[in-house]
Amino acid sequence: MIPADASALAKEFLGEEIEIHPELGPELPHDKLIEFATALKKMGYGFFVYTAATHFPATKTTEEYILVAHRVRRLGRNTQSVPFCIKTAVDVPVPSLTGVYVGADWQEREQFDLVGVLFDGHPDLRRIMMPEDWPGHPLRRDYAIETAHFPWR
Repeated sequence: MIPADASALAKEFLGEEIEIHPELGPELPHDKLIEFATALKKMGYGFFVYTAATHFPATKTTEEYILVAHRVRRLGRNTQSVPFCIKTAVDVPVPSLTGVYVGADWQEREQFDLVGVLFDGHPDLRRIMMPEDWPGHPLRRDYAIETAHFPWR
C-alpha cells in the first residue's frame, strides 16, 4: 500500500481525481517523473529499490507499450516504500532517474538491455548482460525464442 504522504504528493502532482494502484502506485506522465522522484527523495525516500519494465505487445484494443515501474523506500524505523510507474510507447525514451537516485544506473541499463527501454539522460546506456552483438531484447514478448547466437544456440 502506498504511504499517505506519498499518496498526497501524487495527488498534488497529478490532481485529486488520480487513481493510485495499491501495487503499482501512480502512473506518471513523462514530464513529471523526475520532479516526483526528487520530491520523494526530499521526503526521506532515499533508497532506490528497483526499476522493472514489462513489454506489452499490441492487441486488437491496445497499442504496443512498455510499462516501467520504480520503487523507492524510506529507511529507518518507518520503512515504507513507494511504487510509481510510467507507461510509454516502445520507441519513446523514459527520463532517467540516475540524476536523482544513483542506484538506478545499472538497473536502467538492465532494462535497456533485456526489454529495450530507452532512458533519456542516462550517462552510460549500453548493454550490461547480453553481448554487444546480441540481436534484439530477450525479455520482450515479441522476441523470437529461436534466435540463434553462437556459442549458446
